[in-house]
Amino acid sequence: MSPWLVTILMCIASAALAGLLARRPLRRDLARTDELIAAAQRQRDEALATAKEVAERESGRLAALLNDLHEGVMVCNLAHQIVLYNQAALKLLRVGGEMGLGRPLFAVLAMEPVQHCLDMLYRRGPDDAAHMPFLSRTHDSRSLLQGRVSLVRAGKHASGYVITFDDVTAQLGALAKRDALLREVIELLQSDLPKREEEALNHARQGYRTLLSGWWPMSDIHSGALFDMVAARLVQSPVQATVVGLPVWLRGDGHTLVLALDALLRALSVGTGIKEFDLSAEADEDKVWIVVGWVGPPAAEHSLRDWGTVPVSPALGGMTVRDVMAHHTAENPVEEAEDGHRRLRLALRPALNPPGPGQAADNGPGRPEFFDFNLLDQSQGGSLADVPLRELTYVVFDTETTGLRPGEGDRIVSLAGVRIVGGRILTGETFNRIVNPGRAIPAESTRFHGLTDEQMVGKPPIEVVLPQFKSFAADSVMVAHNAAFDLKFLRMFEAQSGVRFDNPVLDTMLLATFLDDRAGGQSLDDLCRRYGVAIAGRHTALGDSLATAALLLHLIDDLGRKGVHTLGEALTRSNMALQLHHRAQAL
Repeated sequence: MSPWLVTILMCIASAALAGLLARRPLRRDLARTDELIAAAQRQRDEALATAKEVAERESGRLAALLNDLHEGVMVCNLAHQIVLYNQAALKLLRVGGEMGLGRPLFAVLAMEPVQHCLDMLYRRGPDDAAHMPFLSRTHDSRSLLQGRVSLVRAGKHASGYVITFDDVTAQLGALAKRDALLREVIELLQSDLPKREEEALNHARQGYRTLLSGWWPMSDIHSGALFDMVAARLVQSPVQATVVGLPVWLRGDGHTLVLALDALLRALSVGTGIKEFDLSAEADEDKVWIVVGWVGPPAAEHSLRDWGTVPVSPALGGMTVRDVMAHHTAENPVEEAEDGHRRLRLALRPALNPPGPGQAADNGPGRPEFFDFNLLDQSQGGSLADVPLRELTYVVFDTETTGLRPGEGDRIVSLAGVRIVGGRILTGETFNRIVNPGRAIPAESTRFHGLTDEQMVGKPPIEVVLPQFKSFAADSVMVAHNAAFDLKFLRMFEAQSGVRFDNPVLDTMLLATFLDDRAGGQSLDDLCRRYGVAIAGRHTALGDSLATAALLLHLIDDLGRKGVHTLGEALTRSNMALQLHHRAQAL
């Protein structure tokens, strides 16, 4: 055998021997791994079996608990499909085959009141009240259901909702009969009762009304949300409603109030021939007033009588506008007239627990009173100079920022505005955007306006928001309190955003300084206190915009008393106040 062949065979033998020696521990390791895998599978199977047993036990307990409840309970996903229900729900709804898992909710329950509750809950956000009450008829109209809707949240986002309800047909029927009987007795007796007996009877009637309204499903409601829903219902009709004035919080049943206002506006339109109405809310010491305004003939007696008998919705079993109001305050509408403007006022109760105002002013740094005087150098209004102040269209705006130094990198985090047209604050026409500043928000600024880095995620940058705001402001006169500060932040990004803010600008601080130059007393808080303007949402861009809008209307009245009537005259007085402040600073 040749030497090279011997060498090759020896190498092969050596390799084989090495492989054999290497495979022995490998086989042992493989065997050990198999044992571990088998043990893990056994543990997994045992854990799954235990979890299944626990889930079945808990499911059984939940089913038993739900079936023991006399209230109906249904859980739905955001596609309004039923994912859980109890036997009480099946019984109360008077349905059979229509009810089932995965079936549409609105096949067994009226959509409108539930959707109204969901709309209100979405508007409130995760930190507000957790549920909304509702009242609805069953599909066969034989029963009246009272219940509530609650969102199921995963973090800050809703993943579904829960509906609980009960049959209140008998209770409501008894209350309605007693109410009708009491009304009839009062009307029969009131005409010839002595004064003292009449007062006692009125006191008894008011006590009964309070008990009646206390039973109704009430919650705290923001008037802006309420009016938006009314306006939305009228979009496809010849009757139009414009939301004006500052919003307030009130207490009521949002769904029936929306239906009642819808029916009221349509009936008033028939009685007066008017197609355009204003909706606003006012508050005094113990009441909130819903105000319907229009320009034209008064609401004739027959039209008020007619709307009192108009059913608001078939789903509510023939309830009228008068019935809805009876469950709130039972006071008759009050009609007022001034200079051709008509107002119909409906009394409601104020909210029990309205959200408090925004962060107090001392929770963070205050804005400098004057930031860049050159920013307010402008002509006398151009073609708008001779237009009376009350006839101009305004966009009153405000910003919230990461800090007070734009030259050192501070940026806008929130930009908001509201329109004023013909002396009316159009709270239904607002602009409100959170703006990603592209940098962290300091903690001291968050304490001031409440906005955090987490809220900026996914929000548009200023280059996207500014063109939108420019379109919103259009050809209006722009207004802000300490306007130079806000304009500085806007104009820093004009070139990058492809827009230019060349609108005339009024500064409510300068106007107030011209009217009454009180040292240290021209802040927004000071002026709102002086003029009796309530600030809801202080140190939020929209809240401050609404307060500044109300302040502007007061200032326009005072300017008129001082002979300042047009935009050009107001700009001249603003420039005078600005120059005086220049000189005071130079001394």
